Amino acid sequence: MERLQPYLERGSRGLYAASAVCLLVIVVLMVARIASRNLNLGLGGVQILAQLFEVWLTFLVVGALAYRHDHIEIEYLADRIPERWQPIHELAVTLVSLFAAVLILVGGVMAMGTFWDSTAPTIDIPIPLYYLAAVVGAGFLVVVYLDRIQQNVTEVLG
Repeated sequence: MERLQPYLERGSRGLYAASAVCLLVIVVLMVARIASRNLNLGLGGVQILAQLFEVWLTFLVVGALAYRHDHIEIEYLADRIPERWQPIHELAVTLVSLFAAVLILVGGVMAMGTFWDSTAPTIDIPIPLYYLAAVVGAGFLVVVYLDRIQQNVTEVLG
């Protein structure tokens, strides 16, 4: 799985870059929304478009954070586990996280199929674009977790 590391690193950097673009677009759209409201410009659908980018930002950043081990964890418990049990704890947490990520990934794929012909109100954004964010983000997350499980198993077995 060491061969996977350069791809995960590039993927993580790509997700961070895409999330930065999403954040910039959100800021621009929110400024446009405020200007439109205050100046009566009549720009419709700006809020909905910003929400689309917010969804993408959320899911893009999750996989990148997990790759860099910057995810949220309960440090109070994790820091008190004896060192010899740390790899087993990491493996257990990663297995539970993998299960959750697979549920999100499968749910995203199923929702894309269910809402394939649907669009959001006002500006007709295809609804599957919202769920594609979950598929991309959770897909990367699943790969990260599988790689981490392989590393943990190797460490536990010595």
